[in-house]
Amino acid sequence: MCKTIAVIGGDLRQLTLAELLSSDGNDVSIFGFGKDSVSDKYKVLDELSEIKNSEIIILPMPASLDMININAPLNDKEIPLKDAAKYSDGAKLVLGGRMGNEIYEMFPGAKCIDYYKREELIVKNAVPTAEGAIEIAMGELPVTINKSKCLVVGYGRIGKILSKMLDDLGANVTVSARKYSDLAWIDVNGYNAVHNNDIIYAVDQFDIIFNTVPALILSEEILKRVDPDCVIIDLASKPGGVDFERARELGLKVIWALSLPGKVIS
Repeated sequence: MCKTIAVIGGDLRQLTLAELLSSDGNDVSIFGFGKDSVSDKYKVLDELSEIKNSEIIILPMPASLDMININAPLNDKEIPLKDAAKYSDGAKLVLGGRMGNEIYEMFPGAKCIDYYKREELIVKNAVPTAEGAIEIAMGELPVTINKSKCLVVGYGRIGKILSKMLDDLGANVTVSARKYSDLAWIDVNGYNAVHNNDIIYAVDQFDIIFNTVPALILSEEILKRVDPDCVIIDLASKPGGVDFERARELGLKVIWALSLPGKVIS
């Protein structure tokens, strides 16, 4: 059965989604993707108010970075969440990633679902994140990933996938974690294991450091011991895991690589 669907904001993942939904026979409209989003598979709306007849509203992942505006990196203007809620008060279903209670409350008449709570989506999302991180590393390092000394901070979904990819490329991989069960799995999988509390004693040996933990791990005390030629890539969502200000003062190269999946999906 054909549904009227409005896809608002987001990155290339959302445009791909709009095309797929349209291919399934739905009436799809998009808003908040800039000038390069024209396609014959969906309608590009000129005004946010045009979403008012949509049965389903799809927000990006994350839906918002500040709980004020919709996350729309491809758009040149802000899209207030409250305006989207006002014009979509007739919608029956609102989907978004990492929405939170604040956004749920803005759409009281609709069923709200956070699609990023689906484990299979989170795992699949980690793959392009890891690939994008390695692509950045290849562009920044003066040497190959093969034989380079890499530290992956955190052994969650991204850490697991990234560690394997680096190992497959021939890197010397060390992975840190705070749980001893994770440290055991790291060791069993053939990587060097280090507890988060002990990173400070080994951090000076790495060519590149990937952080996946959204909490301050790479503090000033640790950053002081990092090799000046080391590249640090932070993959964690806000607030990140690096003391960015102190890293700049120390002259370290830090890249905060947010929303990589939306940049590497074709």
